[in-house]
Amino acid sequence: MNYVQSVFQSQTQTREPEFSGSLATMMAMKVVDFSFLSIAGKLEKMLEEEAALLAGVEDDVCDIVAELRSVTSFLTAMSTRRNLDDQLQNWVQEVREVAYDAEDSIDEFVCRLRLRSTPYDENGVKAFFKHFLRDIKSLKARHDMASRLKKLKVQVEKVRKRHDRYSHPNEATSSGTATSLEMAGRYSDPRIIGHFVEEAQLVGINQRRDKIIGWVMDENRLELTVISIVGLGGLGKTTLAKTVYDNSIIIAGSHFQPRAWIVVSQNYSIRELLKKIILQISVDEQQIRDVLGCPDASLNTEQLLNMMEESQLVQTVRGHLHGKRYMLIFDDVWRTDTWESLSIALPPGREGSRVIVTTRIEEVANTSCSRNHQFIFKISPLSCQLSWELFCRRVFEAPDYNCPPELENVGREILQKCDGLPLAIVTIGGVLASRSDKKLEEWKDLRDHLRLEIQTNDILSKIHRILLLSYNDLPYHLKPCCLFLGIFPEDFEIHRKRLIRRWIAEGIVSGIDGFPAEKVAERCFNQLVGRSLVQPSQFDDSGTVKSCRVHDMMLDVILSISKKENFAVLLNEHPTIPPQHQKIRRLSWRRGSSGVLVPANDLSHLRSFTAFGEDVPPPKDYRKQRQLRAIDLEGCEALFDLHPKSFSKLFLLKYLSLRNTGLSELPDSIGDLQNLEFLDMRGTRIKELPNTMVKLQKLVYLLAGPQGFKFLKGIGKLKRLVAFGMAYADKMQSLQEIGELVDLQKLAITFGEHDLSLRMLEEIRALLSKLNGTLRSLTIFPPVNVSLKNALDEVASPPLLLCKLQIGCRLGQLPPWFASLKHVVKISLVGTLLQLEDLQVLRNLPALVNLKLGFKSFVNNDEDLVFDRGGFAQLKFLQIKCQHVSFRVGAVRSLEILEIFFPPESVNGIEHLHGLREIYILTFNEHISEMVKDIAANHSNRPKCFVNQL
Repeated sequence: MNYVQSVFQSQTQTREPEFSGSLATMMAMKVVDFSFLSIAGKLEKMLEEEAALLAGVEDDVCDIVAELRSVTSFLTAMSTRRNLDDQLQNWVQEVREVAYDAEDSIDEFVCRLRLRSTPYDENGVKAFFKHFLRDIKSLKARHDMASRLKKLKVQVEKVRKRHDRYSHPNEATSSGTATSLEMAGRYSDPRIIGHFVEEAQLVGINQRRDKIIGWVMDENRLELTVISIVGLGGLGKTTLAKTVYDNSIIIAGSHFQPRAWIVVSQNYSIRELLKKIILQISVDEQQIRDVLGCPDASLNTEQLLNMMEESQLVQTVRGHLHGKRYMLIFDDVWRTDTWESLSIALPPGREGSRVIVTTRIEEVANTSCSRNHQFIFKISPLSCQLSWELFCRRVFEAPDYNCPPELENVGREILQKCDGLPLAIVTIGGVLASRSDKKLEEWKDLRDHLRLEIQTNDILSKIHRILLLSYNDLPYHLKPCCLFLGIFPEDFEIHRKRLIRRWIAEGIVSGIDGFPAEKVAERCFNQLVGRSLVQPSQFDDSGTVKSCRVHDMMLDVILSISKKENFAVLLNEHPTIPPQHQKIRRLSWRRGSSGVLVPANDLSHLRSFTAFGEDVPPPKDYRKQRQLRAIDLEGCEALFDLHPKSFSKLFLLKYLSLRNTGLSELPDSIGDLQNLEFLDMRGTRIKELPNTMVKLQKLVYLLAGPQGFKFLKGIGKLKRLVAFGMAYADKMQSLQEIGELVDLQKLAITFGEHDLSLRMLEEIRALLSKLNGTLRSLTIFPPVNVSLKNALDEVASPPLLLCKLQIGCRLGQLPPWFASLKHVVKISLVGTLLQLEDLQVLRNLPALVNLKLGFKSFVNNDEDLVFDRGGFAQLKFLQIKCQHVSFRVGAVRSLEILEIFFPPESVNGIEHLHGLREIYILTFNEHISEMVKDIAANHSNRPKCFVNQL
């Protein structure tokens, strides 16, 4: 039995966790702050919406809400404290545990009452006794909740009084406000390294520097131009800006007079920044006196500046810069309002002045830069080759910088951890360079304990502290979202939808003032991207980030905070198991953990369980983890079955992903998941759903595929479904029930192996008309030889709001209403046997970005599928299978990715696709392979070429 399975089957008593350190406490309070706002909001919502369920306990709820709001206000004020004693640290941890336990109790209570208030359909004596028993249980639930609320009220009052007993009146402000760097540790500013980098260490910077210098020195731009350099901390933004600022081309001939370099950072004063500008641009003291209106000659410049109002400082800067060609660098800007306050001091003019802003925040870059984001420079990690070159230049001696062969492998393993982050490469390289003997064993030791060294070694800790600034700058509601990233393994590609649905399921993100939770979660995700905390890896057809990764070094920061906060527990081949007295709220189970045997921890408080691993199955029974909100088993291919009653006690579960597991059936107990909102069975062998599924009245997403599942009778009762399919709809009743799902936005259906009757075709027409106002995605895959032409042609009120459309059956010709699909972004056609003139319909769709023309999508003949000038205005991705194709001059100007599979003959006109970035060819024909390679090599855009010859 592996560790997780043993723990899932045992329960032990728990106590509150204990931590130490001012940084840990500061971060703890942020999480507590969030927790208390969440629990207070949940209680207030209960008062508004569940008054009938709270009969007899309303006063206790109101009292607790007031207490929680008071505690939250205090914690917010305390979050800027520099040093907190052990007593206060323990108090913070205690408060957090109370908040978690309270939320668990309230959620379970509401769930129990809602379940028991569900009406029965029976009549007569039997119904009377069922109603009676239900009411008795409801009263018992209220009594239980009243007892829990009174205990909670006492707990909250105790922790507040305990703090009041030992606190001082002005303790929230008596020690002053801490800077972010002080919170991160008592060290000098680690960012200063960017100002003093030796020339030998400037690897890979020349091309970046020259591009920005080109913008700076462009004599055709006379207006003030603001250039933004944006990226993750440690990528070298400051270093890049400094090489531009100090470049001989910039300095020679005094091209810019005056110049100034202003470090902004997180904690700033606009007055102090304006004073720094004045001092650096050498404003004449008499000019300062004139603005201030102070003739006293005994006052020096600093004294005069201290007497000035902010508006006078702005006036002084503007007056001195007016009519001059100036160059200013604002380094490390964190707020848009900072830039807005500084920008009013910069006279526009037409002298060719330049301003460079470095920032980690995309919103700041977008706000500050000139000309519709034309001058944003997104700095990215170094390539493997440049990383190795920088590493060798830092570690080994000039002029060759050669790495001894016996050290190269372990050196590259250390470098892999840096993941192209120049700060990490230079800092780690500096530590290795200081060890003159260059012993292999020492290098191996650093490799094996690099994470610990970065957190504890005074030199290496600057990496941690610089990245920690990004986390510390997050608003309280984004901190749990960021910490949640730590449940995913290193280098894992995290899909946006999976992440935001998990946030919602666990209550980390919720709706605000009528704004749905999905929209709030999307905004939170975009903020993490905009703050460079995650790196986009894939984009969807609309340009939205589809998936992302977390830089290894940033992940280390997240994991260190998560461990201190007991936010999540990771179980892998090197697990960090918390003491048994700590309550585990989130568990991330990794491949290789099956051999780890440790004392069992209490998992009764577990809110989410996430498993990663193809070879070792995760637990099959979750009945003892009644507080679970999410079970995510995606990718656990070795999971072939579940306990028949695995889900029978999980009344709070909202998210269940069985995607890409080895399951072939679901247990009947899935019908007990009364709060389940998301169920993903894609990539499994499940072909039939248990009848109990129709009890899941809150289900919003029911996903399967690609083979789909047998249609479930009664599915029309699941009125909240937004996404449904792939499902076999082999009866008219099936289609009629789908038509009852009035909120359905995504539908995927197939129709078995036989031809469709006229009545079935009529039901398809009726179904599409019923859903015409809601449907955004439609997938239809009937048998290959079945024709849906008449059914689709005659849809009375077609779904014209479709954004995605996949059809896999014979049409012969596109339905007339296809020409009116003004919103469709993605179309996939297979076996449709269209006429060549139908391509003209597709070319005129204004929003089409992604087009896949699969096997037999057009009739087989000797004519080319011709893409000529004009049309396909937005098309970026084109896939064509088994089709003659020709591109004319000026065709598909926006096309970036072209995939051609098994072309019958040569592909004509690829050289005319001037925007092409990537070409993929799969063919048996050697002549075609060589031809495409030659075209790509001579193409004006030099696209990447991937040729697979079978």
